[in-house]
Amino acid sequence: MHTHADRAESLALMRTAAAELSTAVAGLSAEQLTTRYIPTEWTVAQNVHHMADSHAFALNNVLIALTEDRPTWRDYEVDGIAALADCSSADISGSLAYFAALQHRWVRLCESLSDAEYARTGIASWGEFSIDETVRIYARHTRKHIIQIAECLAAAH
Repeated sequence: MHTHADRAESLALMRTAAAELSTAVAGLSAEQLTTRYIPTEWTVAQNVHHMADSHAFALNNVLIALTEDRPTWRDYEVDGIAALADCSSADISGSLAYFAALQHRWVRLCESLSDAEYARTGIASWGEFSIDETVRIYARHTRKHIIQIAECLAAAH
């Protein structure tokens, strides 16, 4: 179980994640958003769309874990979704807004959870995770992709 300080750190990261993501992509052209600068990495747009998709799946899994005993969480094929036409689109405005709303919802939910609720678990294909662990992972997930976005853009020069 994570400490209250660990949780506070995770929630602080979640509170700023949407603004940090928006800042990372502010002013980029459609070409910059949709060009694959590193052959083995997603485009900037795919990263942004992924953030919304991924955090939506994770939040839904947490909600299920709060209402069912040790549920099996739904997996999804991240690369398959990233390859869909809408995820390749330079129009990232909807995903940025959705991500911001999801982060707000996550924080509000987490602020209301008891220690016992944070300890509830769900079973993913890669193991059993508590809500505590899931929040910690997704609080840091945005940073990982912001770094990936920066690396993609740096490769363009």
